[in-house]
Amino acid sequence: MSAWLSVDSDDLIHLPSCRGHPHRSSIPMPTWKTDGYVASEELLEATEAFIQWVENGPEVTIFLIAEQLDCPEFTKRMQRLLQLPNILFACHGWGHRCWSAWPENTTEFSEMLIASRNRISAFAGDSWRPWFRAPGGYIAPWMAASLAGAGFRLDSSVNPSRWVIRKMRGHWSQVMQSMEQCGVIERPWLTTIIGPACGPALRLYPFRLLAIGAWKRHSKQIVNDPESSEVTTLYWHILDHGRKSGRWTPPLSKSR
Repeated sequence: MSAWLSVDSDDLIHLPSCRGHPHRSSIPMPTWKTDGYVASEELLEATEAFIQWVENGPEVTIFLIAEQLDCPEFTKRMQRLLQLPNILFACHGWGHRCWSAWPENTTEFSEMLIASRNRISAFAGDSWRPWFRAPGGYIAPWMAASLAGAGFRLDSSVNPSRWVIRKMRGHWSQVMQSMEQCGVIERPWLTTIIGPACGPALRLYPFRLLAIGAWKRHSKQIVNDPESSEVTTLYWHILDHGRKSGRWTPPLSKSR
């Protein structure tokens, strides 16, 4: 099976411990509406390292947070990426609100999807794809109908691991079923026998012990079209490229 590579644009402010979660966050976030975002130096430096790596690298989809286009310095870097033929853009929400951790609210969720879709698609042009990833992986069955209604054809939010079922307000299979019923393609993330293998799992013990090997096995052939066929979904964060003094790269197979 081919691998689909994607990277999330989260900044430090978007960590659930900072903002977006009703119980875990230190900064209140009553709604999804945010403005005046300014990128951290950590993210700007990591983005420079990501650009250097991906300029001669594989095909990658960037799941962009819409509010980040408020920041001129970050937007300049996204514009450089927009010029690359191997980069696509998709939607990671507006302000990284952890939707399934809050009470069901289809009205605000739909408003957020439409506003984020319009802003990111206007920026990305032909490089835009109507694909969504729920901030923090906080996805619930009720969100599927709103995604379909806003024209999203694919979702990549499901982390099919027992460690994170609480994020999905039930079980991941219920989310998958809801997506299928609404005509939205679901592309869950790679896992291992002990749990998550994407995102923070690449650096957190003990998950990283198996995650790195799983990535190498599953990344021998890379495609950038997760709609047309089954794919293994591999994702990380732009911030990861700030690790090891900017020398970190995702653990992809050298035989691809």
